[in-house]
Amino acid sequence: MTTIPPIPPHGEHQTPDERRQLARRFIIDARQELATGNRLQAGEKAWGAVAQMFKLAAERRGWQHMSHPHIVNIGRHLRAEYEEDYASQTLADAIYDAYDKGHRNFYENWTSLDEVERVVEGIEEFLPTLDAMASAEPRPFTITSNTQRDALRMLTGNYQLQVGDRSDAGFSLRHQPDGNGSGDRADSGGGLEGP
Repeated sequence: MTTIPPIPPHGEHQTPDERRQLARRFIIDARQELATGNRLQAGEKAWGAVAQMFKLAAERRGWQHMSHPHIVNIGRHLRAEYEEDYASQTLADAIYDAYDKGHRNFYENWTSLDEVERVVEGIEEFLPTLDAMASAEPRPFTITSNTQRDALRMLTGNYQLQVGDRSDAGFSLRHQPDGNGSGDRADSGGGLEGP
């Protein structure tokens, strides 16, 4: 029998262990919902587990993560930063399915029980990978598109970021090799001002 982790106490901030606990709890809850045929709740719980891992990554980096657009942009950035980890497409597909067939299905009711079960299985399989990425030190990152620039502006609050800017710490506000809290502008070599 699986031990169900308790729901952590409510509060404005969750610890990393509480985020992990919530993610595990959501997967167990998703399995229970599947057993009763409640595919809407099961899919939403699978997406909730992903969102907790994205929030963990954001908190470690000092990024904003309180809205749906924040969560989506965190996912996009992690995919770009950890591109080789997504290379097989399996992890990317599992996350996309959790969003599309889990979260969106909660509102649209268009996904079958079998499809939602595959979503839950995919996220359950990749939860350790997501946790490892969320817990790892940020990797060097260069902004190569307006989409990446806009996402990082939203997450960091630094609206001076530009395509071509580079950060040895993935634009983390908490993991800066030089301690200045900003990326390096590739074209000038100088630091950017923080938010």
